[in-house]
Amino acid sequence: MDTIGRLVRNGEPVATAVVLTADGLAATAAHVLASHQAAQWTFEPIAAPGFSLPVDCSLSSNSATDVALIHVREADDWNPMTLTSHTSATPGDPVHLRGFAASRDYDSGVGHYVGTTAQNGQAWVKVSCQHAQPGMSGAPVLLTGTGSVIGIVSARLNSGRWNRDTVLLAPAEQLVALAPERLRLAAPVRRFAAGTLRLSWLRGDSLELILESDDFTVSLGRNAHNLVYLPDHRDSRFHGHLTLIGTTLTYQHLGSHPAFLAGATRQLKLAKGDSCPVADKDRLTVASGTMLVEFSAPDLFDPNANVTPEAPE
Repeated sequence: MDTIGRLVRNGEPVATAVVLTADGLAATAAHVLASHQAAQWTFEPIAAPGFSLPVDCSLSSNSATDVALIHVREADDWNPMTLTSHTSATPGDPVHLRGFAASRDYDSGVGHYVGTTAQNGQAWVKVSCQHAQPGMSGAPVLLTGTGSVIGIVSARLNSGRWNRDTVLLAPAEQLVALAPERLRLAAPVRRFAAGTLRLSWLRGDSLELILESDDFTVSLGRNAHNLVYLPDHRDSRFHGHLTLIGTTLTYQHLGSHPAFLAGATRQLKLAKGDSCPVADKDRLTVASGTMLVEFSAPDLFDPNANVTPEAPE
């Protein structure tokens, strides 16, 4: 199940949280919960619209460092995010922000790591990103290409000209400090060159973004446990899996109803168990519609590329 979701307070979505352990221990910004401990809180995974889980907000928090732990209940099949130190990044390294935004159901953005800053003796991670919006407090910021979280959004400096588009993060180290017996920092594993995977529904002439991530391992289906949940009843027998095999993005079809892949040079019908390489801007058709697959990762194999002709002997 998608480990990033919106926090809903008394029926109103207000912020973002990220799940950090397999049993539902999650993190958000402490200022989100301040003065609202008695409210009714729920967690809605971003990739599973309409799916809501109760939240216990009585766990540890630290207002000085703006971090809080919560427990997302009634689910135990999380694939949790990995925490890593911001010192793993160097100035200029790309980062990726994912979360709920007040103006829409979901938003994300890219930026770069700047360094650290301090105020009143408290250190903050500093990144530059134009895409942070209200509702993204508590959103994880990932070191692109690793899937590892270096911190969660605390504030955006967006007034005047000084530090415009600077986003301040509570570092991952502060989350570990709240529960050192349960949370650990891990060294980032750079799985591939910096890149982003985007999945969008094609709706007539418009695109509806459903997932943007630097993690190229994605399950799709009607079960709410899938990272990308397909709510349409016509997809009841559809599910599949995107993953990297070496440098090739591969789709494996697991549903009893066929799927169809259309690319610049290929038209494929996929039965249950079939696998095929996927290229940037390939279209995957299921019962309820067509999904556009886009990615930016320069070291990935392109199945639509022309074969280089052999030189004459």
